[in-house]
Amino acid sequence: MKIAVYSITETLFEGEADELIAQTSTGQIVILNVHIPLITTLLGPKLSIIRKGEKPLEIGLEKGVLEVRSQSEVVVLIGEQI
Repeated sequence: MKIAVYSITETLFEGEADELIAQTSTGQIVILNVHIPLITTLLGPKLSIIRKGEKPLEIGLEKGVLEVRSQSEVVVLIGEQI
């Protein structure tokens, strides 16, 4: 799936990944390919982007918003990277 992570000032990640793991106000969520459309708020301390054969990319955040769009596209907006 295609994932894009943006802060107020910069692009933190754009690319393909197999999973995205994040903390929401209702608990941990794992986004996989072909996930249903969804919009949710995110809480810290981090989100993890998983790519097969690579070490997970962890991005620290205090809070943010995650949108899963159709066609396996995920957009994450975070207020500040920590």
